[in-house]
Amino acid sequence: MLANLPSTDRFMLYQQEHQQWLRSLAMYTDQESYFESLLSRVCNSTADYELVNRSGSFRQWFVGLRSQMAQLSELIEAEQRATENGMPNWQRRMDIDDQHRRMRSGYQMLEQQFITVRQQFYAFITPYVH
Repeated sequence: MLANLPSTDRFMLYQQEHQQWLRSLAMYTDQESYFESLLSRVCNSTADYELVNRSGSFRQWFVGLRSQMAQLSELIEAEQRATENGMPNWQRRMDIDDQHRRMRSGYQMLEQQFITVRQQFYAFITPYVH
């Protein structure tokens, strides 16, 4: 479907999608910061070794999430810089199409991971929050 659009329209749609992803990543960053502070507050207020021990897996996930979000943001920014100088040649447009498909796939995977871990985090932390 996108391949049939004129290049300028297609790249404009890519840029709109990039902006949507960046807004979502900003929201994920805010939520991850909230989760991290909530987890720290709960761990600091309890002597429950199991809770503190299990919190490590969430902290590792948070680090991985931040890394994946940073990588996707960098790809988006690099692609935006590359297209600022005008319409790329045919080969470059094909490369951009391929990279955008990979970025979309990466974003969808990140989004699903975030949803899954958010559910697991709330199930884990709810009994400890009063």
